[in-house]
Amino acid sequence: MKKIFLMTLLGISLLACNTKPSLQEYLVKKENSTAFITASLPTSLLFQNLDSLSSKEQTSLQKIEKINLLALTKSKGEPILEKERSELRTILDQPDYESIINFSSGGREARLVFLGTEEQIDELIFFGYDAEMGLLLLRMRGSDVNVNDIVQISQSAQRLDMNSLPGGFGDLLGDLGE
Repeated sequence: MKKIFLMTLLGISLLACNTKPSLQEYLVKKENSTAFITASLPTSLLFQNLDSLSSKEQTSLQKIEKINLLALTKSKGEPILEKERSELRTILDQPDYESIINFSSGGREARLVFLGTEEQIDELIFFGYDAEMGLLLLRMRGSDVNVNDIVQISQSAQRLDMNSLPGGFGDLLGDLGE
């Protein structure tokens, strides 16, 4: 009886262990790496010109609580860039992430995915790669965010002042949009 109990307990323990890499673990691991440019920012710092947006856009943006930014430039070397790109692809290919947009052409790649449901989006993740520039990861976390909010945020993104982003992220985001 003891053996059956121990075997059952061991089996449950093995099943309970999550061996899938998570985006949170990845971000924490890279946070102090000198190879990466990283920032975790409250949206109050980012969205300083909300008054230029409609009330719907403002309401949607205010649901975003925090944004994590991570960038790796090509200057860090092709092997490092490809390794990190592959690791991020592995994470974002997991079934937990729902795809909104996938784009790949030549030396560029972009993905927009989310965690949660269409009615309750917990995280919105943008991953971009450019062979000439490097890679960029944006993770937005919020509460009560839904698909309509994402539409509002994407429509207002062009009118937001990204120059307030630290570490040259505003320039980097502007370059990726060209």
